[in-house]
Amino acid sequence: MRDFTFQAYKKYLEAIKLQNIPFYQFRDFLSFKEKPAEFCLLRHDVDRKPGKALKMAIAEAEMEIKTTYYFRAKKHTFKKDIIQRIENLGHEIGYHYESLSDSNGNIKDAIADFEKNLAKFRKISETDTCAMHGRPFKPYDNRDIWRNKTNHDRLTDVLKIKGEAYLDIDYTDILYINDTGRNWSNKKANMRDKVTSEVSIDFKTGSELLKYLSETPHKKICFQIHPERWSDNYLEYFIVLLTDTAINAVKAIISLMRKQKT
Repeated sequence: MRDFTFQAYKKYLEAIKLQNIPFYQFRDFLSFKEKPAEFCLLRHDVDRKPGKALKMAIAEAEMEIKTTYYFRAKKHTFKKDIIQRIENLGHEIGYHYESLSDSNGNIKDAIADFEKNLAKFRKISETDTCAMHGRPFKPYDNRDIWRNKTNHDRLTDVLKIKGEAYLDIDYTDILYINDTGRNWSNKKANMRDKVTSEVSIDFKTGSELLKYLSETPHKKICFQIHPERWSDNYLEYFIVLLTDTAINAVKAIISLMRKQKT
């Protein structure tokens, strides 16, 4: 199976559906006082190429699956018509923030930036959850603006955000699968898209992942996908492959340099 194609993606979702594991959007899941015994939180981080996100959202709607799309507030990603079309398909729209990176580590400026962009989202969509964007080439962890209790209380009480996807979910007993770095291993080319979980499974190939999902998977799953990474067009597929390979090499150098500084 050629991985990172829309055909492969649909196979993953079909395998989860055949296990009778229900899909939940993040805002609904965060609202549950008692979490369900089985679930799949299907999340998309729209870092670039929002048209790919729309294509994925249409495919999911046809499969009667409702998911969550986290959009960056950048001009190349924040496309009002696409965001509204995805929401009209029944999917959740969230804010994929990078405020601390954009503010070069200034917490006060970062919170102001977050609030400004959140208001922009809320003019066109119902946005009540958020998830940080990793920005691997910057030294800041964008989640740090909410680790202070006073700031986190402002996030939930004043801004009416139901939760931050990394900070407000206990991932201890959740299998966290993501395509960061164009692989299915949290140990490769993944600098910040990580959670603390006791369920640790790495897959060398997409075929291994599909086999696992089709047999006896863990019944609590968070599946994180970056739509720009997926394509059925051969030329585009190999361009993205080369781009991901180059970015992974740079990430490896940055990680090594940061380790040497500590």
